[in-house]
Amino acid sequence: MTEVRKLTVRGQFRSIPTIIQFVSDAARAAGLDEKSVSHVQLAVDEACTNIIEHAYGGEDNGDIEVCCTIDYGHCQIEIVDYGESFDPDAVPEPVPSNDISEIEPGGLGLHLMRRLMDEVTFSFDDSGNTVTMVKKQPEGAQLMLSEDIPVFEATPNIWVVAPMGRLDSMIAPQLEDLLDRLLAMGRVFLVVDMHNLNYISSQGLKILVTTWRGATNAGGDVVLCGLNSRIEAIFDTVGFSQIFSIYDSRDAAVAALADVAH
Repeated sequence: MTEVRKLTVRGQFRSIPTIIQFVSDAARAAGLDEKSVSHVQLAVDEACTNIIEHAYGGEDNGDIEVCCTIDYGHCQIEIVDYGESFDPDAVPEPVPSNDISEIEPGGLGLHLMRRLMDEVTFSFDDSGNTVTMVKKQPEGAQLMLSEDIPVFEATPNIWVVAPMGRLDSMIAPQLEDLLDRLLAMGRVFLVVDMHNLNYISSQGLKILVTTWRGATNAGGDVVLCGLNSRIEAIFDTVGFSQIFSIYDSRDAAVAALADVAH
């Protein structure tokens, strides 16, 4: 489910840390890694500094409105002001030089924004001046949706979730929340990679079945791979081996789902 977060602050330099924290939280909620989050922080800092210095011509001359639209692996940030507009195409690109005396500082902020973000667009109308920036997690990169459970898109539309250690009452709620969020966003073709899992409780089993039911009801599927002999015996005992498709390797599981998903 797409989430929208909004913040309005006065156009003051002391407001910028509040904005940075706001967009950082949004970027992390989108699952972006820390490198991507740092890119968002710097780009937004530059945008807000430009608004205060140039659009408003100084501090406390208007508001800065920030809207973050969050999806998994995707964070869109809109920043609106009501000051003077400008022509971004008229701002020249900085010219690299080994001689620091030849470097012109003007335009560096806009240059950084364009280099650090995947998309940067501007609009100027009666509703204000808006810069829209998008940051995406690179395809195939691990999303930081959980501190303890890696998750990433193995191929388009096929997502791998890899719990580690013990899937007990401590970790199971985190896995449940992660899987619920994936289903809510339409990620319904899931591989649960259990190569690094050495224990699973009844709560963990229940979560897997509930997720499988939700995925299949939405036209998807949940398959498993990498079960050790102890966990495989538990699945046989409770009859879950008849419910789930189970594969030895992650590649085989992903390939099987890809045949169904495409």
